[in-house]
Amino acid sequence: MSAKANYFKLGLFIIIAVVIGVIGVLVLGAGKLFERRIIMETYLDESVQGVDIGSKVKFRGVPVGNIRMIDFTRNRYQQDKAPFDRRSYVRLEIEMSAGALGVNTRNIVNEDLPREIQSGLRARLTSQGVTGTSYLEVDYLDPVKNPPLPIDWKPDYPYIPSAPGALARIVNSAEDLFIELGKINFERIANNVELLVVSLDNKVSELPLGMLGTNATALLNEVHASNRRLQTLLDRPEIDSMLKDGSGAMAGLRRTAESPELTNSLAQLHRTLRRLDQLVAGKENDLALSLDNLRVLTENLKELSENAKRFPAQLLFGEPPKPSKNLP
Repeated sequence: MSAKANYFKLGLFIIIAVVIGVIGVLVLGAGKLFERRIIMETYLDESVQGVDIGSKVKFRGVPVGNIRMIDFTRNRYQQDKAPFDRRSYVRLEIEMSAGALGVNTRNIVNEDLPREIQSGLRARLTSQGVTGTSYLEVDYLDPVKNPPLPIDWKPDYPYIPSAPGALARIVNSAEDLFIELGKINFERIANNVELLVVSLDNKVSELPLGMLGTNATALLNEVHASNRRLQTLLDRPEIDSMLKDGSGAMAGLRRTAESPELTNSLAQLHRTLRRLDQLVAGKENDLALSLDNLRVLTENLKELSENAKRFPAQLLFGEPPKPSKNLP
């Protein structure tokens, strides 16, 4: 009887534990169960190494969903074309939270998404450090530098254009660099350098190095001789005497210029000129009268000279007598 009671209690405990676990799962996952999700898609024209189904999707660094499918656009679109004529973009199907975009229905997404795409909304692969894994990042980029991929079909879900990832940009830049380097003809450059070296060697060998050395030696000898002559000239006692005399003359001139006698003489000359100026200013009227008299005297002398030339007797005897009135 006691054994049956123990089995009953054990079974009851297990049932209660299972019920509590189910309730906990329902409570903890209730938010996910009732959360509205939106399916979107994007296309990448690059390798998606590092991402897989279930990889995170982040909007400006905030997790907003996961990748639910990875395939090629040629398997879903352009079915009317030959397989090799279809585009081979990698198609990523994204399951995102509607709250991440601030909408709750697909119709609103279809209405607002073109405006956001025009503003630069793009999806791109981003690496998570050195682990080798990546995630899909949705963010706003420069729409001019990141144009959408050309497509000629209508996507099944709201479509977000993609932008090249950082690794893809690095690889593309490296490829462009190698292409430009491949266009450089290094062999031709090496040949030109070799020809230049040979030409320089020939030109140097053609130079008259012996003559140049001789001329250089002669020039140095002349310089040495000129230096010796100049030194001999400067060592002559006359040069020292001239320098001493010149120094003495300069010193005497400086003493003369600084002597008080010269200062007094200049002051006296200044006073004399000032008194002469005052004297001339006081006698200005007398001087003008004297000048007028001198001008009159000069005119009289001129007239007397002319009369003497014409009538010399008049200068010696005077004027002739006046005629008598008694003459018939």
